[in-house]
Amino acid sequence: MHRRRIRRLGFFALVLLFPWPLPFLGGAFVPSIRFWILGGAAASVGLTEGASGAGLPLIGLLLGWASITTGFCWLAAFALARLADALPDRRALLVTYSAITCGLIWALLFQPYRTPFGRALHGGLLQVLS
Repeated sequence: MHRRRIRRLGFFALVLLFPWPLPFLGGAFVPSIRFWILGGAAASVGLTEGASGAGLPLIGLLLGWASITTGFCWLAAFALARLADALPDRRALLVTYSAITCGLIWALLFQPYRTPFGRALHGGLLQVLS
């Protein structure tokens, strides 16, 4: 049971916090959730306005890249859960919660993300998700 919880927590933390490169759009490093937000926004605009031309490849590019990075997040979370098996259950959960808390503090207080989509080139988690 704890292994499944650790895997889910790690997956959601990686999707929300880990910066992935976006090499084909200005070298951005943003979390996977940002790709889902951008792809969903592009798809909704494309559906309401009747996307054609360059809109469809952009939608496919963003949603495809979001799927790929989310898959890598799942694989990393699976590997981390396997590593945590060596620890007792309570200690493994404590280590998982501590790592996620440190990552969240890092993402909120510092500016680890680089995005060409916002007002500022560098930003924290709140700037990237806004």
